[in-house]
Amino acid sequence: MRIKYPVQFQSRKNKFPLSPLHLTDETYLIEIMEMVSGLFLSKRVVTHNGTESPLTEIGRAFEHLFNIKLGDIHKKHESVIKRKPSKVTEFLDTLRKAIAEESKNKGYL
Repeated sequence: MRIKYPVQFQSRKNKFPLSPLHLTDETYLIEIMEMVSGLFLSKRVVTHNGTESPLTEIGRAFEHLFNIKLGDIHKKHESVIKRKPSKVTEFLDTLRKAIAEESKNKGYL
């Protein structure tokens, strides 16, 4: 049946267009997971009905946004949480510094 009628058996994900965004080769998945974990733990992301968004839904949204696969999102979340204190928010610190530097360059700081 799949050979005779392949369209009916295509996976659901093929119906969604690919995101135009891609990560550079210098970006590690653990860095993206820092953002996913931060959003989840801050409880700032909710579902359409206002309930707290599960970690996996936030992770899957980032996968779609950047055309990546995070794999086991709960394991990656634990990997972020278990990191050494100086590394636990390393990427988020880099983002904060980049924003502060741009603000300084434009004369706002």
